[in-house]
Amino acid sequence: MRGPLILHQTVEYKENESFIIRKATKEGANHTYIKNSHWHDELEIAYILAGRSLHYIEGECIRADPGRLVVTNCECIHRISVDVEDSSPPDNAAALILLIPKRFLEEQFPEYKSLWFLNEKKEARPEIREIMLRLSEYHRESSPKPHEDLYIRGLILLLLHYMCEEGVAPKPEFVVQNEDAERLKNILRYIDGHYREPLSQADIAARFYFTPQYFARYFKQCTGMTFTEHLTGRRIHQARKELLQTDKLIGNIALDNGFSDERSFICAFKKIYQLTPMQYRKNIAQRLH
Repeated sequence: MRGPLILHQTVEYKENESFIIRKATKEGANHTYIKNSHWHDELEIAYILAGRSLHYIEGECIRADPGRLVVTNCECIHRISVDVEDSSPPDNAAALILLIPKRFLEEQFPEYKSLWFLNEKKEARPEIREIMLRLSEYHRESSPKPHEDLYIRGLILLLLHYMCEEGVAPKPEFVVQNEDAERLKNILRYIDGHYREPLSQADIAARFYFTPQYFARYFKQCTGMTFTEHLTGRRIHQARKELLQTDKLIGNIALDNGFSDERSFICAFKKIYQLTPMQYRKNIAQRLH
């Protein structure tokens, strides 16, 4: 059995969430934060606050000191190692890691599809630092009010504007990828395009030339979840959006998103959200009113 593969990271968002920002902090006696190699659909922006960091992006190593912005374009394989000194800020933050979902980029910044952010500047302009610090003030525990959400979106768009001025290029037609990661991406893209249909692990294994037993191990090792967990999660994710954005019947939502019947949808939904779909829809509606 091969060693751990490059992981696909699935990022979960709350309702209408425009971004996720995390803090890389010093951990353990060696004061080093290390994130394993992974990839995701989001645009990732790291701003270094303290210490030094190494960013491995698609085989390139970028060394960053405080004040540098490092951008990882969507679907690029990457990992970060941050070494923090004792003189780090009071909250021990070494870097701010901002994730912007692809759907936000495609809706608010359509030109992004043809652009590739570069990492040529060793020090970011002060305005970028200010925006990253402001975004870090918004925590996920409480949903932003409508006017705050507007402000947040404005900050992100302004950040993207400054990042374009820092350096962009036409998106390359082909990016060298790890063979296993590229194979997994193709599998996940296929699932994304066909999750509404009856899909089985055996079907996917055969389509991508795996034995069923090996595919089960491969998928779990690459994603950290079983094929069934991933497929159910993908269906639930889309079904939840339809619960909130449409008045479709629960049974129709279930069938339209690949569930065999309403009961299986309710059981799967309740396992994740601890509420039935109808209860979830009513709770959100009450909060909005």
